[in-house]
Amino acid sequence: MSLPRIKHYLINEKYEDPGIVIEIESLGKYLLFDVGNINRLERDLLRKITHVFISHTHLDHFIGFDTLLRNKLGKPHTVEVFGISPLSQNIHCRLQGYTWNLVDFEPQLIFRIKEVDGDIFKIYNFDIKKKFQRELVKIENIDTDIIYEDKFFRVRFAVLDHKIKVLGYSFEYKQRLKLIPERLKEFNLEGKDIGKLKEFLENEKNINNSFVINGKSYTYSFLKERVSYTIPGYKISYITDVIYSEKNKEKILKLIKNSDVLYCEAVFLDKDKEQAKKVCHLTSKQTGEIAKLGNVKKLIIFHISRRYGKNYEKVLKEVREIFPETY
Repeated sequence: MSLPRIKHYLINEKYEDPGIVIEIESLGKYLLFDVGNINRLERDLLRKITHVFISHTHLDHFIGFDTLLRNKLGKPHTVEVFGISPLSQNIHCRLQGYTWNLVDFEPQLIFRIKEVDGDIFKIYNFDIKKKFQRELVKIENIDTDIIYEDKFFRVRFAVLDHKIKVLGYSFEYKQRLKLIPERLKEFNLEGKDIGKLKEFLENEKNINNSFVINGKSYTYSFLKERVSYTIPGYKISYITDVIYSEKNKEKILKLIKNSDVLYCEAVFLDKDKEQAKKVCHLTSKQTGEIAKLGNVKKLIIFHISRRYGKNYEKVLKEVREIFPETY
């Protein structure tokens, strides 16, 4: 059983602007989490970005939006952007800071914004053909922690406290069911019937149902064990700019539980925890504790305070005292 081919990494050095990239080349999906200084990213990658998940719009998490915009012009596509209010207003102001009188012959570029606003999602379109005016297209009640989902992956969110509301995220590549061709031959299945069987086995609600093959019924459990296997999923979580509080910790642990990789800020050493509290960030020991309690496999720290210079080894050492698998 092989893991999905997912490439993920920090955009910048650990002491610079936060943000990560997740690339799923086989699906043509390229995700950004935060858009601070993104000048290190190659133009070819920026043009491929399909989804952008923004924690909040403080300068170091959002200043790169213009860089993204600049590299998106000239390519017809829609960029899905996610975040929390007032994200749409912030994007509206950024886009209206430019003059769009010569866009009649530009390829159609749309930024589609899905914004958490209290207990509802608000979906806006910003269309270059309409000079990037803000257009509210849909309102949805929030009855789930899933902010995006397709056939292959989903992204969950949690509303966290940084003296403003910010979002933490978990990317979950779904486990996949694969059929065993040699075993299918035993049942003389071909063409559309194979697809129907796969669809039947992928839906766990069928556990008490049967599937008919050439006039004979077979149980869900029998067929799943006999003709299929499961490739495990993969979970990457992203937490930044949060105050250490019991309420935040509870929400974070629920979101990141059993992550394969947790990207989490570790801004201050433990000796500077009062400063961390003042500016609503995590210390090294707090980050290590969260990773340990969340049962994550690997922790990657970032957003380390510049007060320690480029030598962040002391921060890394303190985190590893609690959670050894830290990088």
